[in-house]
Amino acid sequence: MTSVIDTPRLKLVAMTRAVLDASLARDRPLVATLLDAEIPEHWPDSDGLLKLRLKQLTREPALEPWLLRAIVMRDARRMIGHIGFHGAPGAPHLTAYAPHAAEFGYTIFAQHRRQGFATEAARGLMAWARTQRVRSFVVSIRPDNAPSLAIAQNLGFRRVGQHIDEEEGLEYVFLWSETDE
Repeated sequence: MTSVIDTPRLKLVAMTRAVLDASLARDRPLVATLLDAEIPEHWPDSDGLLKLRLKQLTREPALEPWLLRAIVMRDARRMIGHIGFHGAPGAPHLTAYAPHAAEFGYTIFAQHRRQGFATEAARGLMAWARTQRVRSFVVSIRPDNAPSLAIAQNLGFRRVGQHIDEEEGLEYVFLWSETDE
């Protein structure tokens, strides 16, 4: 499995245990070296997410390609966000929507938004997962997150439900499946 997914303008670089540890230790020079990219001043943006993914990797190292990836602008070699699956495909909580789906989320840092990077990164991540035989994808988006709602629609996701997330509150659940194409 690949540690880097290439798109026209981006590299989606797997965040290894070493990257997660260095990020949590606030060792930005080491993170920059490990990712071969300039790291923003405000990194990390969520210790909770990094700790969760580190716990998953510690328990199951084979998850690395499925979990968190830095979104790096290829030409500038600058980290502009992160993207990744919440776990391996086929999580039990996704069965109601699609039994073998993979759920993912992303963040583009504020100064890089509205330039198509989230859409490009999502397409790249989904294309890679399709090479791993994943045919359905789920995203959960707060109703007040108009940009992400527009991205989901642009990518061909359809709303299939809603749930209450412990941290985010109400989220709409969207599904993309090859059978919808």
